[in-house]
Amino acid sequence: MQKLHPIILSILLILSKLPSADVPRTIFAINGSAETISKMTLDNNRITQNIARTGQVPNHIIAYNDMLYIVESGTSDIKILDPKTDRIVRTIALMPGANPWDIEFVGHERAFVSNYVMNTVAVVDLTEGKVSQEIPVGRGPEDIFIVDNLAFVTNTGYAGWGLPYEGGTVNIIDILTDAVIDTIAVPTNPQKAALAPDGRVHVLCTGDYAEEVGCVVVIDLYTGPAWNEPAVVDTIELGGAPGDLAITANGQAYAIAWGDDMNGFLYSYDALNGTVSHAADNPILVGPNVGQVLYDGREECLWIPTMKIWGGDGYVQKFDVATDSVVWTSDVFGNGTQKVALLEKIWEITPWADAVVAFSPGAGAGFGQNYLPDNVLGPPDQRPGLNDYMASNRPQEVLSLGHGGEIILGFADNIIIDGPGADFTVFENPFISMIDDEPFVEAGIVAVSQDGIDFIEFPYDTASWQGLAGVTPTRNSYEFTHPSVSGGDAFDLADVGLTWAAYVKITDLGDIKREGPWNGDFDLDAVVAVNYIANDGGSPVMSPRDLSLQQNYPNPFNAGTTIRFAIPFDGVVSLDIFNVSGQRLASLLNGPVQTGLHVVEWDGCNRQGQPVSSGVYLARLKVGERIEAIRMTLLR
Repeated sequence: MQKLHPIILSILLILSKLPSADVPRTIFAINGSAETISKMTLDNNRITQNIARTGQVPNHIIAYNDMLYIVESGTSDIKILDPKTDRIVRTIALMPGANPWDIEFVGHERAFVSNYVMNTVAVVDLTEGKVSQEIPVGRGPEDIFIVDNLAFVTNTGYAGWGLPYEGGTVNIIDILTDAVIDTIAVPTNPQKAALAPDGRVHVLCTGDYAEEVGCVVVIDLYTGPAWNEPAVVDTIELGGAPGDLAITANGQAYAIAWGDDMNGFLYSYDALNGTVSHAADNPILVGPNVGQVLYDGREECLWIPTMKIWGGDGYVQKFDVATDSVVWTSDVFGNGTQKVALLEKIWEITPWADAVVAFSPGAGAGFGQNYLPDNVLGPPDQRPGLNDYMASNRPQEVLSLGHGGEIILGFADNIIIDGPGADFTVFENPFISMIDDEPFVEAGIVAVSQDGIDFIEFPYDTASWQGLAGVTPTRNSYEFTHPSVSGGDAFDLADVGLTWAAYVKITDLGDIKREGPWNGDFDLDAVVAVNYIANDGGSPVMSPRDLSLQQNYPNPFNAGTTIRFAIPFDGVVSLDIFNVSGQRLASLLNGPVQTGLHVVEWDGCNRQGQPVSSGVYLARLKVGERIEAIRMTLLR
């Protein structure tokens, strides 16, 4: 096998590590009065006002899978904004007059939306762009929070203007069956839920803005004789009328209250022991007219939107959690800035795996399969609150392989190469047990391949865990291309004699060795290249031994997408686009093609050059009698 020249390799390594993001880390904000969206790039704090228009009464904004989702209470819909173009690419209509409030993603192609007036949670099919079901919940539902495969819905009990609040409740919905499986009574007007590092759910109850004041109730999911009954185990009194809650990686909790004409009020307490540092009688003062507090684990700060007067010029403040103080206030975002979302950097050439090539679940698998492939592609879980004692444990972020299960991931826009030190890292969810201070190991065997057929296994030792994945906790999920900082289990291609690889296979250790009395199966979070080059189809030379059609990238897509395939011999190839009804819309390729890797672009248009509508499409590759197909999602 031909090795790359050391000088060329060094140049390629340097180029691959240069900043190449299409979109840097960015804060997006909804401006309620102006009914617009503004943004601020965090590398230079540059604000671009009013990049897009919303509908009436924009109420919530969230970043998910490199897109922005805006929930609009007045027009009762969801708008999807592409941060690469700053354009609204899709609108999903909800029930008219439902007053939608919050959105959470409960699967690869599904979301829950709380309907404040209708007292339901809408199940939204994101592929079809419509509501598939309404789940009845308590009165005035606001926040939706996902833990494991459970959705916690806070029901405020709001009965109407001038009427007393009804009792507050929290409904627990099984997101696999879309059914309410439990209801927990809580104090008046619960508005927000958050997860503490000890795994308990904290629910902020605002009170009735009069006699009943704010508090936080703590719900333990594992109480009762069988350790399987969620129940309130503690109440933390704060006072005032806080409306939003965030909990940091070390367990410091912050609740925000609207405040008065001069200041907003920030309360704080220790989420692990309940000790209150700042409450209604001694709040930390921030900007006035605030209703949200957003925790940023990378910068260890809070982002707080504020308005000098209600509906007037809006700003965003940066609050340092180490010093408990506002350290910076932005320029004007827009008119009526009220909610913000943090978009992580979008990479031009990504360092992580791009496609799930194969998945063979073992016994006990299933956790996370409703989020596949999103939960194992992309960077490791960057949720605030992760540490050596609290691992990635959400189905949105990990996939259980099951006992002896196996998964193969492919790299499309990048290729792992043998460079200095470790070449790629496998992130699972091991953690340090608080009981005995020992790692909770769920080991997996790692192998790599250049063609996706012949794999070379890394040598391993079941006595020391050396050479296995699922051993080292994730210590910094933001610096994921630096193994000495990030944690996770790093692998060097030199150990198996390869200069490059395009596929990584992970197999649960199974019965080769039981990991201990509390052993479990391998739960994959991510595979990230440390040393890599862009895959332009020319270097290194691919020699496929079987037909291979890779998942398109990006997916979902808007303006266009890239399709890669490899063939093991010269032949006549056709690559066509079909809709789900089986109608051929476009022919991208039809003719002789040589052995190797090939790249084809589809612009989202049919044979007449007309843009096709949003939906799911099939790309079908045919070589002789061999056929492969992939599903692609277009969002206009």
